[in-house]
Amino acid sequence: MSDGATGKNDMKLVKKLLAICFLLFGIPFSTMAIVDILNPQTTPKNKSDAVAALTILTLPSTAVGGWLIWSLAQQKRKEQALLIEAEQKRLSLVFLELVDHNAGSITVFQLARNAEISIKDAKQYLDDKAKELNASFEVNEDGNILYRFLL
Repeated sequence: MSDGATGKNDMKLVKKLLAICFLLFGIPFSTMAIVDILNPQTTPKNKSDAVAALTILTLPSTAVGGWLIWSLAQQKRKEQALLIEAEQKRLSLVFLELVDHNAGSITVFQLARNAEISIKDAKQYLDDKAKELNASFEVNEDGNILYRFLL
């Protein structure tokens, strides 16, 4: 793993640990402060102290912990979107190379083997590309469907 990836993973771990610490502090103590505030038997002085603790310590802690969790989730979504985009680009390049190399013709098996994807995914990809690019179909001597794309 590269130093950049290690640094990102370390930062994620730090964010997770901080989020857990903030939430483990904020949520229970916020609950206790709210119970004290709502309890009719709590003295006005203790209610005032509970309000101060709630507004100064526990709610901000809970908010920071929640924000850290939210930012980690957003970061994960972005990373997943980038991985999907990279895979789509890779698949498109493999497709274009095969079509170019085979004078516009390609089979499901060729795409699956060269792109290292399942037969099912290769068929779906070629069906989608055939619709998009108005490809024609033939059956070769082996009985395989040959997708023909105009170059």
